[in-house]
Amino acid sequence: MPSPRYFLKHFVPFTGYPYTGAPAACNLCGCRDAVTVAETDRRLKTLRSIACTQCGLIRTDPMPTPDELAEYYSTAYRADYQLAFAGGPPRHHLNRSAREASFRADLLAPKLKAGATLLDFGSGSGEFLAEAKRRGCAVIGVEPGRDYATYARTHHGVEVLDEAEDPNRFPAGHFDVISTHHVLEHLRNPAETMERLARWLKPDGILYAAVPNMAATGKPPHERFHFAHVHGYVRETFDLLARRAGLVPHTEYWREDTTVVYRKTDAPAVPLKNPGLADRLAVDLKPVSAGLYLASGAWIWPALRRNAKAVRDGLAKR
Repeated sequence: MPSPRYFLKHFVPFTGYPYTGAPAACNLCGCRDAVTVAETDRRLKTLRSIACTQCGLIRTDPMPTPDELAEYYSTAYRADYQLAFAGGPPRHHLNRSAREASFRADLLAPKLKAGATLLDFGSGSGEFLAEAKRRGCAVIGVEPGRDYATYARTHHGVEVLDEAEDPNRFPAGHFDVISTHHVLEHLRNPAETMERLARWLKPDGILYAAVPNMAATGKPPHERFHFAHVHGYVRETFDLLARRAGLVPHTEYWREDTTVVYRKTDAPAVPLKNPGLADRLAVDLKPVSAGLYLASGAWIWPALRRNAKAVRDGLAKR
């Protein structure tokens, strides 16, 4: 468990996060030109986010190094963002994850048949793996968070790998279903990861992918950003990320902006460009003075809502 000093560095507003990082090109299209879309995050800590001028993909600048991210996710992330101080997943997370797993399984039901092979990339505490296994699928997960991976193995009896960075970890065309739920926003190399997942997918397989929608309305700009998410997507950039990997939205499945079921396509590649999107995002997510935001009290309701949701999920019966 991280030290109290570590948490102070991650929670004290108007200060930067304890990382060094380095400038990085856009992971989707390779362009280095960008516009600033945010200077602080939902904790009112200093965190610069930029949008690529060529394709619109949002990224943290400077980007945390691979070692910095690996250390953060393997030891501190769950406690930092889900209040899992005791090591394993807290009750509110388990209740929320069980509900989401049931919804995801119902959405993908046409493919979750007995004998189907399934990979959950970023499997957390294993609730979706357990649900797919209950429906007769052969399942395997990937989860770098040690405590959550251990919980999934122990409580759900599923196989969970610590990582799957090797493109040859599974044969090409191995899985009927691949799922990655709120994972790609955490990765330094989401485009390469999406390509790897697409390679492991059968020709008639489906890939479920979900990330937070940076264009969602009803939130102050600060609420969209925090240290754990090093990339940010809107509908256009998420589809472009998938298209680079040879995937397109599957029209037979329900979609909600950046929650999508993709399928493979043989259509020719498209330019990795979305002119004007970065400028639109800079306007929509216009940075607001952190001091002014704090003084306005506009942060109180979002904070209360998040805490109330955690309490409600913690009290719910599983």
